Amino acid sequence: MRVLVFTAAATAVLVISCSANTLPMITNVSVETAGDTVRVAYDVDDPDGDSMTVLLRFAGADGGVARPIAGIGGDLGPGVTSGTGKVITIDRAVATSELPEPFVPRLLAHDGTGLGGEMIAVASTGGPDFLVDRYETTNEQFAAFVRSDGYEFMDFWLVDDGTIEIVETGWNYAGKFRWLAPRFWDPSVEPPWSTDPHSELASTPVLGASWFEAYAYCKWAGRRLPSSSEWLEAAGLNVSPYSWGDDRTQGLTPPGFALANVRFGYEGYTFDGFTEDGSEHTAPVGSHSPRGDSPLGLADAIGNAWEWCNDVVAVVDYGTFSCATRPLRGGSWATAMPELDNPVKDLCPLYRTETIGFRCFR
Repeated sequence: MRVLVFTAAATAVLVISCSANTLPMITNVSVETAGDTVRVAYDVDDPDGDSMTVLLRFAGADGGVARPIAGIGGDLGPGVTSGTGKVITIDRAVATSELPEPFVPRLLAHDGTGLGGEMIAVASTGGPDFLVDRYETTNEQFAAFVRSDGYEFMDFWLVDDGTIEIVETGWNYAGKFRWLAPRFWDPSVEPPWSTDPHSELASTPVLGASWFEAYAYCKWAGRRLPSSSEWLEAAGLNVSPYSWGDDRTQGLTPPGFALANVRFGYEGYTFDGFTEDGSEHTAPVGSHSPRGDSPLGLADAIGNAWEWCNDVVAVVDYGTFSCATRPLRGGSWATAMPELDNPVKDLCPLYRTETIGFRCFR
């Protein structure tokens, strides 16, 4: 917790405090279909003890993310408390026109301070077990950090995990460059991400956030950035060359390619804009589920947005300053198919580009 004390006079003291919020998490999601009923079971927990609103969404045929649909019952709505075995039921007779096939739910829990999404438990083979967000962090989720003055409190920005010598580095850069939001956002408009020409929807991944901004968001949310080895394990790239298996395309070609949001040009296919997979830029997270998911269910590990990891790769001298580079994994909407054979690069953590995002681990 950061505490600021301003003394205007000997008898007048103003104290402002800010502490990290741990976003709620949803785990163990399962779907069963019986006749005209779809049953979605899940566990939900908010370590802060807040009551929550649970939202059920899904990727529609147009790639958009719909509102909660009609005919839903169970633990959907405000006042949901932590617990296991929560159930949402959907009457297909009511919702058939809105329900895609296959049915892949996207669950969100809002605790009044920010959105928490579905997390997948990973029984790690190379270290301690961990949790990973099923989806990349979205504009809607990152906006909660901005609106809660996440850019105003130094504690979220202190890199105190031992990977950097000067723990205030990110905080100092945020002040120096006057960061108030991701690079392409305009905090004076609503919604602030609507000014990003590459990620204009609430459900598309946040872009233009430096490694330091990603680190600060994760810390505020009670989460963290992953190591490269954790990311590879969650993405399934420790056992296969691609999240979905050994075949780069599974024989799919435009317009039927449905594995990842990438630039398709390869092996006889020329670059014809960026829409071969149905998206000009980023797609709503989960748009390529379940076909493009990792064996554990991680969505968009390949394509959509490059994802920051926590390792320090090397210290690079740029002449006027030096930078401890951090790894990026997975490729983006602008990554060409041949590059998916090794979707890895290292960049200075100050980079804020239209292809870089992140997801949180815990």
